[in-house]
Amino acid sequence: MRLREWTVEDAAWYAEATRDPEVQRYTTDPPTITEAQVADAIRSLSTNPATASFCIEDAGERCGNVAVDFGDGIGHVSYLVAAHARGRGLATKALTEFVAWILAHRTVGELTLYRDDTGSRKVAERAGFVRDPARDEDREVKGGIWPTVAYHLVP
Repeated sequence: MRLREWTVEDAAWYAEATRDPEVQRYTTDPPTITEAQVADAIRSLSTNPATASFCIEDAGERCGNVAVDFGDGIGHVSYLVAAHARGRGLATKALTEFVAWILAHRTVGELTLYRDDTGSRKVAERAGFVRDPARDEDREVKGGIWPTVAYHLVP
């Protein structure tokens, strides 16, 4: 497993990967995201110091995404693993490596996860995130209300 920078050649793959029902169930990516929108987002990564995102690759195969947004001074982390790559421990490996990258570049990260996404919650805990119940909240996502649970990273 390795993390690598996204290229615009990855845009079609990402747009298709986000159409997976499990990705749609637990992420804020819209089901209508297009290759052009993803390509624009990839191009903007190099000019936005508040955001970082990497492709999770395993044996040369695209498998997912890890990202962080420092827009408000706090690192908000997100990740996904494509359907074909689940069950290999890639999310934990990628998030753990990404946490090391975040700590080398910033001071702290936070996660907010859909309450019922037990798989992602376990990944976060294995990667060093600690529950922060005081920040749990209901959020509007994709036209509905999601109960979320919060985590923070302790350096």
